[in-house]
Amino acid sequence: MTATSIYEWKRGMLFGCLCLSLAASVRLSVIGSSGGLVTATVLPVVSFVVCLGLAIYLWLANCSEKGEQPLIFFLCLFGLLWQLAEAGGTSAARNGFQTAAFVGAVLSLLLMLHILERYLSYWRLVWLPKSVKWIVSVATLGLLGTAAGLQIAGFPALRPAALLLMAALMVLALAASAHVMIVRREAAYRPMLHVLLFGLLFSCAPALIGVVCILIGAPSIPMPVLFPGLLPLLLAYLVCSERFMGLSFTLRHASYCALIAVLPSVFISIVFYHVSASGKLVADRSDVFITGISMFLVLFFMLYIKQYLDYSLRKRLNAKQQDVQIALNRFLQWIENDDDLANIGPIIEREVENCLPVERAQLLVLGKEDEPNPYFSRASQGDPGEITATQEGFRILLSESALGKIVLVAKWARPRRRLNPDERVWLAALISYAQIVIENRANINDLMKNLEESATQSAFVPLTIKKMMLRISERERFKWSRRLHDQNMQDQLDIARQLDAWGKESRDPQTKALMVGFREQVLDAVYVLRQVINDLHPEFIYRTGLKKALLELFDKVNLRADFKLYGHVDDQLDGFHNEWDMAVYRVVQELLNNAQKHSKAHCVHLNLTKENDRFALTYSDDGIGLNVSTIEKSFGTMGLPGMIGRVEGMGGQLAIDSQPGNGLKISIQWTKKGAYA
Repeated sequence: MTATSIYEWKRGMLFGCLCLSLAASVRLSVIGSSGGLVTATVLPVVSFVVCLGLAIYLWLANCSEKGEQPLIFFLCLFGLLWQLAEAGGTSAARNGFQTAAFVGAVLSLLLMLHILERYLSYWRLVWLPKSVKWIVSVATLGLLGTAAGLQIAGFPALRPAALLLMAALMVLALAASAHVMIVRREAAYRPMLHVLLFGLLFSCAPALIGVVCILIGAPSIPMPVLFPGLLPLLLAYLVCSERFMGLSFTLRHASYCALIAVLPSVFISIVFYHVSASGKLVADRSDVFITGISMFLVLFFMLYIKQYLDYSLRKRLNAKQQDVQIALNRFLQWIENDDDLANIGPIIEREVENCLPVERAQLLVLGKEDEPNPYFSRASQGDPGEITATQEGFRILLSESALGKIVLVAKWARPRRRLNPDERVWLAALISYAQIVIENRANINDLMKNLEESATQSAFVPLTIKKMMLRISERERFKWSRRLHDQNMQDQLDIARQLDAWGKESRDPQTKALMVGFREQVLDAVYVLRQVINDLHPEFIYRTGLKKALLELFDKVNLRADFKLYGHVDDQLDGFHNEWDMAVYRVVQELLNNAQKHSKAHCVHLNLTKENDRFALTYSDDGIGLNVSTIEKSFGTMGLPGMIGRVEGMGGQLAIDSQPGNGLKISIQWTKKGAYA
């Protein structure tokens, strides 16, 4: 047989097992029982439906790495045990069905050994050696066969043998799980092994106690207690945890679901206890305990599955919540590149109007001069961040300082008069983000003002401040270059395309020529704008390298300038970090811009060379020169003061030699440490 035919044969066999299990359950339901309606009919059917549902899910998942296929057989067999134990209208029939249920429980536990061995071997854990597993399986089947033969010969040995084998297999599973948890102490396996051991303990402990009680001749034990009812759920959880239920989800929500389920279960048990005298719902009052436990388990797992489904289907169940989350993300993206309150205000207003039932939202900036106005004084009342209801809507005080207050005021869109919980959560998140942005903006403005005052009063500016200013400057240049590229230049290109289309559609030669002329003017403006964008943030430096970028700059200057530029760049200038590349490019750019605007030179020399571990940039021209003493200390990044700040910010040394009428000479040196990352 080929691999494909074997695979199809296994799939068909599993499907046949599902159909056979369903047919057996229907047949057992038809046979009926002598017990109460709930414990003998309803709950066994519910148990079977749960097991069959898990088996169908595993069959549809179509996996076999962790023991999914033997688990399907286990679920089909185990789901019938409770129905088997409660079936039969007469005492003899009931006794025979119970014996069959005990034999089925033994076979189910054998399948459990194979499932757990395959599951843990998937994680490279030795739970039970394969030789031991097969010895136990053969010995168990042999003992069952012997007991069945004795049963046929007239000796009632099958039921005691099945009970003894059930107890032995459950003890073996607990001992193997405890052993592997003691041996394997890796943190990665501890949660999984804890779930395995404690799940087996809670599943098997009641059954073990019931089996022992029966073997020592104790009074009759309710049949459901003799079967480890939680075992199907434990095995299905272990095998499907990666696809169906997360371990962290279980540990976090199990106690919550249990607390909610226990009160209704106790209430239902009390009600059943008082109505049991009629004998219509339960056969006797001893079944009330089983009913309460069963109801608790049913409610617990219904709540558990509901929690999981709520999480998995949250996007479909709460489509509006997804929209407001997108709105928050959009708000953060917009304000990331814009710290001007005049631009942040419309963003906040637009998001509030789109996501909340408000007709109009407005961000008010109230100065001290507005305090006498009653309207403004009422609008600014309340604690910062608090949502205060008004007759027409709500207001929120976002910021309060010595200079004034910033307030968000909104008016309801009729007939709404309040926000629902999701809307309040979203608005609270938006307020928090807006307050952070406004506060940071105020702090940055204060810091910049203090730094500028310090720079004007002191001849020395700390190196860290210079580096910070350089990074801020480059970030601003990048922001404006992106805006020009994504907005202005794209708009102009769109206009050029429209003009081109109109020119092609026009039949008038004069109109067509006019459209072509307009299009060429727009494209010329796009070319100039592209040059401005490259000057603002020359990203091509990172792609082409510093040397090629400088040589292209030299060519552009020679085309535009009134002087002749002689530039030289060494071939060994590579491997620098991006900040140094950009700083050198900016310095050269500023030197050449200054030469074009102010030097009135005829000849300019600029060389960038490497000498041992130092890099030297030398500039000289034959222009009108300047008075070096007139170069003022500045906190900006433009002009010669800005160039000096760039050099010093990258750890360089600069020397300027010039006299009015004698040209200008500038020498800059960087160390290898400042140039390489």
